[in-house]
Amino acid sequence: MHKQLYIQDIKGKGRGVCCTQTIAEGETIELCPLLVTVADDCNTIKSSHLSDYIYSFIKEEKLFALALGFGSLYNHATCNNAAYLIDTENKMMTVYAVKDIPAGAEICINYGGEPGTPYDKWFTDRNLTAVL
Repeated sequence: MHKQLYIQDIKGKGRGVCCTQTIAEGETIELCPLLVTVADDCNTIKSSHLSDYIYSFIKEEKLFALALGFGSLYNHATCNNAAYLIDTENKMMTVYAVKDIPAGAEICINYGGEPGTPYDKWFTDRNLTAVL
């Protein structure tokens, strides 16, 4: 299952997750254990740099999770080639391909942008500058 993932510097994004082998649409890329926060840490986490690396775990309870493995390092793209599912019972996240991903390509997840949204909107929403 593990498609020889590696970290590479991606212009304008910083570190990104790439693969050494082609990944077929629908194939599982990675299973990531999740470290779940306590609700009392919600405001501290949301006001820190860590907020760019966590996932909403149970929104109503203000719980967040940090994905281990490469899970918290996948970059955003509105035209994503991967997606994820969170299993709250087992505290696991499955990252899977939503289209074929060629060897050497960056693996990206859409974290909420609509397809066609300008690439740098994710950055400008966070008062950051994308280097393109």
